[in-house]
Amino acid sequence: MKMNLQTFAETKKESLLNFKNKLEIDTSGSTDLDQIASAEFAPLAAGITTITPAAADTTDASPYYDGEGFTDTTVTGKNITFQVAGHRVFGDPAQDYVASKFLLIGDELRTLAQWTDAKGNKVQAVVTLTSIVPFGGAANAKQTFSFTMAFDGKPKSVAAGE
Repeated sequence: MKMNLQTFAETKKESLLNFKNKLEIDTSGSTDLDQIASAEFAPLAAGITTITPAAADTTDASPYYDGEGFTDTTVTGKNITFQVAGHRVFGDPAQDYVASKFLLIGDELRTLAQWTDAKGNKVQAVVTLTSIVPFGGAANAKQTFSFTMAFDGKPKSVAAGE
């Protein structure tokens, strides 16, 4: 009888810290995913205290007769956003770029973004910058900074090492 020792080997589990995720924004304002190699990415890191991703799902919930009264749910679409917040750091290329868009509308708020997870996998997308807060807060506090990065269309995934 042969035994597969891998069956008994422990799977390595780890909890990775959030700062190992890298979020970048193209400060040239390009919106062509096919030209991502020429993007002028700047990290969203200095002064940033929280990044919260969300995927608002569009769903179809259909009860079928063979489900005996229970519903079958299918995700038919997603609205992916990253909420970015922290303190305003003047002179930081990424923050300066976002803050400069505060009064703009339309396509001028679109650019490329890239998220690299803690394992090196990348998600690249055209994004729209929304809800920009370039400053604010109490008189005796650091200035606040926040915005939401809304994905436009389907993002591109690149596995680590590709």
